[in-house]
Amino acid sequence: MRLPDRLLALRVLREEAEREGFTRFGVAPAGDAPDRDRFERWLGEGLHAGMRYLEETREVRRSPRALLSGARSVVALAAPHSSAPHDAADGARYARYARGADYHGTLRARALRLVANARERLPGSWAARVCVDSTPLAERAFAAAAGIGWVGKNGCVIDAVQGSWLLLAFVITDLDLPPDAPGAEQCGACVRCLEACPTGALREPRVLDASRCIAYWTIEHRGAIPDGAKALLGAHVFGCDVCQEVCPWNAPLAGAGPPAAEAPPPSRHELLAMGKGAWRRRFGTSAVNRATRRGLQRNAAVAAGLAVDRACLPALSAAARLAEPGLADAARWAVGRFERRPL
Repeated sequence: MRLPDRLLALRVLREEAEREGFTRFGVAPAGDAPDRDRFERWLGEGLHAGMRYLEETREVRRSPRALLSGARSVVALAAPHSSAPHDAADGARYARYARGADYHGTLRARALRLVANARERLPGSWAARVCVDSTPLAERAFAAAAGIGWVGKNGCVIDAVQGSWLLLAFVITDLDLPPDAPGAEQCGACVRCLEACPTGALREPRVLDASRCIAYWTIEHRGAIPDGAKALLGAHVFGCDVCQEVCPWNAPLAGAGPPAAEAPPPSRHELLAMGKGAWRRRFGTSAVNRATRRGLQRNAAVAAGLAVDRACLPALSAAARLAEPGLADAARWAVGRFERRPL
Protein backbone atom coordinates (compact mmCIF):
# COMPACT_ATOMS: atom_id res chain seq x y z
CA MET A 1 0.00 0.00 0.00
CA ARG A 2 1.31 3.47 -0.90
CA LEU A 3 2.48 5.93 1.74
CA PRO A 4 0.40 9.10 2.13
CA ASP A 5 1.44 12.33 0.41
CA ARG A 6 4.37 13.83 2.32
CA LEU A 7 2.90 17.33 2.61
CA LEU A 8 -0.44 15.98 3.78
CA ALA A 9 1.34 13.75 6.31
CA LEU A 10 3.38 16.69 7.58
CA ARG A 11 0.29 18.86 8.04
CA VAL A 12 -1.66 16.14 9.84
CA LEU A 13 1.22 15.27 12.17
CA ARG A 14 1.78 18.93 12.98
CA GLU A 15 -1.90 19.47 13.73
CA GLU A 16 -2.08 16.40 15.98
CA ALA A 17 1.09 17.49 17.79
CA GLU A 18 -0.49 20.85 18.52
CA ARG A 19 -3.66 19.10 19.69
CA GLU A 20 -1.58 17.11 22.18
CA GLY A 21 0.01 20.25 23.61
CA PHE A 22 3.44 20.03 21.99
CA THR A 23 4.64 23.58 21.46
CA ARG A 24 7.51 22.80 19.10
CA PHE A 25 7.50 20.48 16.09
CA GLY A 26 10.30 19.76 13.65
CA VAL A 27 11.53 17.09 11.24
CA ALA A 28 15.03 15.73 10.64
CA PRO A 29 16.15 13.05 8.17
CA ALA A 30 16.57 9.63 9.77
CA GLY A 31 20.21 9.30 8.76
CA ASP A 32 23.23 8.77 10.95
CA ALA A 33 23.01 10.52 14.28
CA PRO A 34 24.26 14.11 14.15
CA ASP A 35 27.29 14.68 16.39
CA ARG A 36 27.97 10.94 16.43
CA ASP A 37 31.74 11.50 16.43
CA ARG A 38 31.49 13.88 19.39
CA PHE A 39 29.52 11.26 21.34
CA GLU A 40 32.08 8.57 20.52
CA ARG A 41 34.94 10.79 21.72
CA TRP A 42 33.02 11.51 24.92
CA LEU A 43 32.60 7.79 25.58
CA GLY A 44 36.23 7.12 24.67
CA GLU A 45 37.41 9.60 27.28
CA GLY A 46 35.29 7.90 29.95
CA LEU A 47 33.29 11.04 30.68
CA HIS A 48 30.09 9.01 31.04
CA ALA A 49 31.26 7.76 34.47
CA GLY A 50 29.25 4.69 35.49
CA MET A 51 26.55 4.93 32.82
CA ARG A 52 27.49 1.68 31.15
CA TYR A 53 24.21 1.53 29.27
CA LEU A 54 25.51 4.29 27.01
CA GLU A 55 28.36 2.03 25.93
CA GLU A 56 26.08 -0.97 25.54
CA THR A 57 23.69 0.90 23.24
CA ARG A 58 26.28 2.88 21.25
CA GLU A 59 25.70 0.90 18.06
CA VAL A 60 21.93 1.37 18.22
CA ARG A 61 22.42 5.10 18.77
CA ARG A 62 24.24 5.46 15.47
CA SER A 63 21.03 5.63 13.45
CA PRO A 64 17.24 5.70 13.99
CA ARG A 65 17.05 2.88 11.44
CA ALA A 66 18.34 0.59 14.16
CA LEU A 67 15.14 1.39 16.06
CA LEU A 68 12.75 1.30 13.08
CA SER A 69 13.60 -0.52 9.89
CA GLY A 70 13.08 1.68 6.86
CA ALA A 71 12.96 4.90 8.89
CA ARG A 72 13.11 8.05 6.78
CA SER A 73 12.20 10.84 9.18
CA VAL A 74 12.53 11.76 12.83
CA VAL A 75 9.74 14.00 14.12
CA ALA A 76 10.98 15.98 17.11
CA LEU A 77 8.45 17.30 19.62
CA ALA A 78 8.90 19.55 22.63
CA ALA A 79 6.69 20.67 25.49
CA PRO A 80 7.67 23.09 28.27
CA HIS A 81 7.79 22.16 31.92
CA SER A 82 7.64 24.49 34.90
CA SER A 83 10.61 26.75 35.49
CA ALA A 84 9.57 27.47 39.08
CA PRO A 85 12.01 26.19 41.73
CA HIS A 86 11.09 22.82 43.18
CA ASP A 87 12.64 23.00 46.64
CA ALA A 88 11.63 21.60 50.04
CA ALA A 89 10.94 23.79 53.04
CA ASP A 90 14.41 23.01 54.44
CA GLY A 91 16.10 23.95 51.17
CA ALA A 92 16.55 20.43 49.75
CA ARG A 93 16.65 20.91 45.98
CA TYR A 94 14.89 18.86 43.31
CA ALA A 95 15.18 19.27 39.54
CA ARG A 96 12.25 21.24 38.19
CA TYR A 97 11.24 18.60 35.62
CA ALA A 98 10.59 16.11 38.44
CA ARG A 99 7.45 17.94 39.56
CA GLY A 100 4.20 16.03 39.01
CA ALA A 101 3.72 12.85 37.01
CA ASP A 102 6.70 11.23 35.30
CA TYR A 103 7.20 12.83 31.89
CA HIS A 104 8.31 9.49 30.45
CA GLY A 105 4.74 8.25 30.73
CA THR A 106 2.86 11.47 30.07
CA LEU A 107 4.83 12.49 26.97
CA ARG A 108 4.79 8.95 25.61
CA ALA A 109 1.02 8.79 25.97
CA ARG A 110 0.63 12.13 24.17
CA ALA A 111 2.96 11.09 21.34
CA LEU A 112 1.19 7.72 20.97
CA ARG A 113 -2.18 9.50 20.73
CA LEU A 114 -0.65 11.80 18.11
CA VAL A 115 0.34 8.78 16.01
CA ALA A 116 -2.97 6.99 16.52
CA ASN A 117 -5.01 10.05 15.53
CA ALA A 118 -2.78 10.68 12.51
CA ARG A 119 -3.31 7.09 11.36
CA GLU A 120 -7.06 7.66 11.35
CA ARG A 121 -6.67 10.74 9.17
CA LEU A 122 -3.97 9.61 6.74
CA PRO A 123 -4.52 7.12 3.91
CA GLY A 124 -2.12 4.27 3.36
CA SER A 125 0.01 2.27 5.75
CA TRP A 126 3.04 3.68 7.53
CA ALA A 127 5.23 2.71 10.45
CA ALA A 128 6.14 4.76 13.50
CA ARG A 129 7.97 4.33 16.78
CA VAL A 130 7.64 6.73 19.71
CA CYS A 131 10.78 7.50 21.74
CA VAL A 132 10.96 9.34 25.07
CA ASP A 133 14.32 9.58 26.81
CA SER A 134 14.90 5.94 27.73
CA THR A 135 15.09 4.81 24.07
CA PRO A 136 18.69 4.85 22.71
CA LEU A 137 18.24 7.79 20.34
CA ALA A 138 20.58 10.80 20.07
CA GLU A 139 17.72 13.00 21.22
CA ARG A 140 19.34 16.40 21.62
CA ALA A 141 21.25 16.08 18.35
CA PHE A 142 18.09 15.18 16.43
CA ALA A 143 16.09 17.91 18.18
CA ALA A 144 18.66 20.45 16.97
CA ALA A 145 18.74 18.90 13.49
CA ALA A 146 14.93 19.22 13.36
CA GLY A 147 15.07 22.92 14.22
CA ILE A 148 13.59 22.64 17.72
CA GLY A 149 16.52 24.71 18.98
CA TRP A 150 20.25 24.32 19.38
CA VAL A 151 22.40 22.37 21.81
CA GLY A 152 23.74 24.95 24.23
CA LYS A 153 27.11 25.01 25.95
CA ASN A 154 25.45 23.34 28.94
CA GLY A 155 24.37 20.42 26.72
CA CYS A 156 20.67 21.31 26.90
CA VAL A 157 18.44 21.98 23.91
CA ILE A 158 17.63 25.71 23.91
CA ASP A 159 14.75 27.30 22.02
CA ALA A 160 14.94 31.05 21.47
CA VAL A 161 11.36 31.51 22.72
CA GLN A 162 10.91 28.75 25.32
CA GLY A 163 14.44 28.48 26.64
CA SER A 164 15.67 25.10 27.82
CA TRP A 165 12.88 24.17 30.23
CA LEU A 166 11.73 21.63 27.66
CA LEU A 167 10.77 17.97 27.59
CA LEU A 168 11.43 16.09 24.35
CA ALA A 169 9.62 13.28 22.55
CA PHE A 170 10.24 11.78 19.10
CA VAL A 171 8.37 9.85 16.45
CA ILE A 172 10.59 7.83 14.12
CA THR A 173 8.67 7.01 10.94
CA ASP A 174 9.07 5.62 7.45
CA LEU A 175 7.16 8.63 6.11
CA ASP A 176 9.38 10.75 3.88
CA LEU A 177 8.61 14.13 5.47
CA PRO A 178 10.13 17.45 4.35
CA PRO A 179 12.94 18.26 6.82
CA ASP A 180 13.27 21.52 8.72
CA ALA A 181 16.41 23.63 8.82
CA PRO A 182 18.67 22.77 11.77
CA GLY A 183 18.64 25.12 14.74
CA ALA A 184 21.34 27.80 14.59
CA GLU A 185 23.60 28.03 17.66
CA GLN A 186 22.92 31.29 19.53
CA CYS A 187 25.01 31.03 22.70
CA GLY A 188 27.62 33.37 21.23
CA ALA A 189 30.41 34.25 23.64
CA CYS A 190 28.30 33.57 26.74
CA VAL A 191 29.85 31.08 29.20
CA ARG A 192 27.62 31.67 32.23
CA CYS A 193 26.67 28.00 32.48
CA LEU A 194 30.32 26.89 32.52
CA GLU A 195 31.21 29.48 35.15
CA ALA A 196 28.18 28.74 37.36
CA CYS A 197 28.42 24.93 37.43
CA PRO A 198 29.05 24.32 41.15
CA THR A 199 31.27 21.30 40.54
CA GLY A 200 33.09 22.23 37.34
CA ALA A 201 31.38 19.37 35.52
CA LEU A 202 31.21 21.37 32.28
CA ARG A 203 34.81 20.99 31.19
CA GLU A 204 34.26 22.99 28.02
CA PRO A 205 31.25 23.92 25.88
CA ARG A 206 29.01 20.86 25.43
CA VAL A 207 31.49 18.55 27.21
CA LEU A 208 30.15 17.24 30.51
CA ASP A 209 32.25 15.21 32.92
CA ALA A 210 29.57 13.03 34.51
CA SER A 211 31.88 12.06 37.37
CA ARG A 212 31.57 15.64 38.63
CA CYS A 213 27.90 16.15 37.75
CA ILE A 214 25.37 16.48 40.58
CA ALA A 215 22.60 15.04 38.40
CA TYR A 216 24.69 11.93 37.72
CA TRP A 217 25.47 11.27 41.38
CA THR A 218 21.95 11.93 42.66
CA ILE A 219 20.00 10.13 39.90
CA GLU A 220 22.08 7.72 37.84
CA HIS A 221 24.64 6.39 40.32
CA ARG A 222 23.83 3.33 42.40
CA GLY A 223 25.52 2.42 45.68
CA ALA A 224 27.87 4.49 47.81
CA ILE A 225 28.95 7.92 46.67
CA PRO A 226 32.72 8.53 47.03
CA ASP A 227 33.55 11.02 49.77
CA GLY A 228 35.09 13.42 47.28
CA ALA A 229 31.82 13.50 45.30
CA LYS A 230 29.67 13.86 48.43
CA ALA A 231 31.14 17.27 49.07
CA LEU A 232 29.97 18.42 45.63
CA LEU A 233 26.25 17.80 46.12
CA GLY A 234 25.32 20.76 48.33
CA ALA A 235 21.57 20.90 48.97
CA HIS A 236 20.67 18.86 45.88
CA VAL A 237 18.83 15.59 46.48
CA PHE A 238 17.56 14.95 42.94
CA GLY A 239 19.25 16.50 39.94
CA CYS A 240 20.56 20.01 39.39
CA ASP A 241 19.31 22.98 37.37
CA VAL A 242 22.10 25.51 38.00
CA CYS A 243 23.36 25.61 34.40
CA GLN A 244 19.82 26.36 33.23
CA GLU A 245 19.06 28.86 35.99
CA VAL A 246 21.86 31.15 34.83
CA CYS A 247 21.14 30.84 31.09
CA PRO A 248 20.06 34.22 29.62
CA TRP A 249 17.62 32.46 27.31
CA ASN A 250 15.71 31.26 30.39
CA ALA A 251 15.59 34.66 32.11
CA PRO A 252 12.18 35.68 30.68
CA LEU A 253 10.71 32.40 31.98
CA ALA A 254 12.04 32.62 35.55
CA GLY A 255 9.51 31.31 38.04
CA ALA A 256 6.87 30.39 35.47
CA GLY A 257 4.93 27.36 36.57
CA PRO A 258 2.36 26.02 39.01
CA PRO A 259 0.47 28.13 41.56
CA ALA A 260 2.13 28.96 44.86
CA ALA A 261 -0.39 26.71 46.64
CA GLU A 262 1.44 23.61 45.38
CA ALA A 263 2.80 21.56 48.28
CA PRO A 264 6.61 21.55 48.48
CA PRO A 265 8.48 18.28 48.01
CA PRO A 266 9.69 16.30 51.06
CA SER A 267 12.43 17.68 53.29
CA ARG A 268 15.66 15.81 54.09
CA HIS A 269 14.15 14.52 57.33
CA GLU A 270 10.94 13.43 55.61
CA LEU A 271 12.91 11.57 52.97
CA LEU A 272 15.02 9.74 55.55
CA ALA A 273 11.89 8.65 57.43
CA MET A 274 9.93 7.60 54.33
CA GLY A 275 8.85 3.96 54.23
CA LYS A 276 7.96 1.94 51.14
CA GLY A 277 4.26 2.77 51.27
CA ALA A 278 4.81 6.49 51.69
CA TRP A 279 7.37 6.39 48.86
CA ARG A 280 4.93 4.73 46.47
CA ARG A 281 2.21 7.23 47.34
CA ARG A 282 4.49 10.23 46.92
CA PHE A 283 6.83 9.18 44.11
CA GLY A 284 5.43 6.01 42.53
CA THR A 285 4.39 7.87 39.37
CA SER A 286 7.09 10.56 39.50
CA ALA A 287 10.38 10.90 37.64
CA VAL A 288 11.99 10.93 41.11
CA ASN A 289 11.30 7.20 41.24
CA ARG A 290 14.30 6.71 38.93
CA ALA A 291 16.63 7.49 41.81
CA THR A 292 14.92 4.76 43.95
CA ARG A 293 13.84 5.27 47.56
CA ARG A 294 17.19 4.24 49.03
CA GLY A 295 19.04 6.34 46.48
CA LEU A 296 17.10 9.48 47.38
CA GLN A 297 17.54 8.74 51.08
CA ARG A 298 21.28 8.40 50.44
CA ASN A 299 21.24 11.81 48.79
CA ALA A 300 19.23 13.28 51.67
CA ALA A 301 21.76 11.89 54.14
CA VAL A 302 24.61 13.57 52.27
CA ALA A 303 22.69 16.85 52.10
CA ALA A 304 21.90 16.63 55.82
CA GLY A 305 25.57 16.08 56.62
CA LEU A 306 26.66 19.02 54.49
CA ALA A 307 24.05 21.25 56.15
CA VAL A 308 24.80 19.79 59.62
CA ASP A 309 21.03 19.35 59.94
CA ARG A 310 20.75 18.01 63.47
CA ALA A 311 17.02 17.37 63.10
CA CYS A 312 18.06 14.45 60.90
CA LEU A 313 20.51 12.93 63.40
CA PRO A 314 18.18 10.23 64.84
CA ALA A 315 17.17 9.10 61.34
CA LEU A 316 20.79 9.15 60.20
CA SER A 317 21.92 7.10 63.18
CA ALA A 318 19.29 4.49 62.33
CA ALA A 319 20.17 4.51 58.63
CA ALA A 320 23.86 4.00 59.43
CA ARG A 321 22.98 0.53 60.77
CA LEU A 322 21.05 -0.61 57.70
CA ALA A 323 22.30 -3.26 55.30
CA GLU A 324 21.83 -0.89 52.34
CA PRO A 325 25.48 0.04 51.65
CA GLY A 326 24.95 3.32 49.79
CA LEU A 327 22.58 4.75 52.38
CA ALA A 328 24.50 3.40 55.37
CA ASP A 329 27.76 4.86 54.04
CA ALA A 330 26.17 8.27 53.49
CA ALA A 331 24.54 8.22 56.93
CA ARG A 332 27.80 7.33 58.70
CA TRP A 333 29.58 10.07 56.77
CA ALA A 334 26.91 12.60 57.78
CA VAL A 335 27.01 11.57 61.46
CA GLY A 336 30.78 11.94 61.36
CA ARG A 337 30.39 15.53 60.19
CA PHE A 338 28.13 16.24 63.16
CA GLU A 339 30.71 14.81 65.51
CA ARG A 340 33.35 17.11 64.02
CA ARG A 341 31.01 20.08 64.44
CA PRO A 342 29.84 19.88 68.08
CA LEU A 343 27.18 22.26 69.42
